[in-house]
Amino acid sequence: MIRHALAFLHLVGAPAHLAAQDIQQHGRHTKIEMVKRFELRGDARAAFRQFKRKSDYFGAIYINRPERHAGAHANANSLWLAEAYAQTLCHKQSRNPDYCVLYARSVPKDYDRTAFGVTLSHAANKDFREYKKLQNKKRSGAFAVADNGAIGYSWAEPSSLVAREQALHRCTKASVKLLREAPQDLLPLLSSPARQTCHIVHTSN
Repeated sequence: MIRHALAFLHLVGAPAHLAAQDIQQHGRHTKIEMVKRFELRGDARAAFRQFKRKSDYFGAIYINRPERHAGAHANANSLWLAEAYAQTLCHKQSRNPDYCVLYARSVPKDYDRTAFGVTLSHAANKDFREYKKLQNKKRSGAFAVADNGAIGYSWAEPSSLVAREQALHRCTKASVKLLREAPQDLLPLLSSPARQTCHIVHTSN
C-alpha cells in the first residue's frame, strides 16, 4: 500500500514556488546554537552531551526539565523538521509534554537563515557533492529529496526526463526503507503523505 502510494505521489514533482536549482549547499561543519541555558540533570544532561558530540545538522533537542527527559533528532533536511521530530520524541517520554521546551539546535556553520531555497541534511549535502562529481556535460542527471530525509539521484542518463524519473524512483525506494528502519515514535510524522513525497531539487542538463 505505501509503495503504491509513493509511486503516485512522487509524480507530483517539486512545489510550484521552488525552481529545480533552488538549493542551499553547506559545508561539513556543524555548530550548536543554544536556545535555553538552564542547568540539566540526569538523563537530560547525558542526552545533551551526546547531542553536542554527534548531532550533524540539521538537529534539535527538546528538554523536559522537571522530569529530566530529552528528545533529540539530527541529520534532518531542514531545521523545522528536526525540531518537530525532537519535540515529538520528548512528548512521547513525558508524563506532562507541556514541560518540553526547545533547548538547542545544530545547524551548518555557514548557515544563513535569510537565504532562499531547499536545505539538505549533513548526509544529503555529502550525497549532493558526490552527485555533482558524477555529472557529464553530454548526459543528464537529477537530485530528489523528501521531507522525511530520503534522497535519490541519477547521472549519465540519456535525457532530462529519464534522469528525473530515475532520481524520483530512487528517492521513493529510500523513503520506503527509511520507514522500515524509523523509530516507532516517529512513524506518524515520517509516514504522512506530505513527508514521503519526493520532489526534484536539482537537475543537470
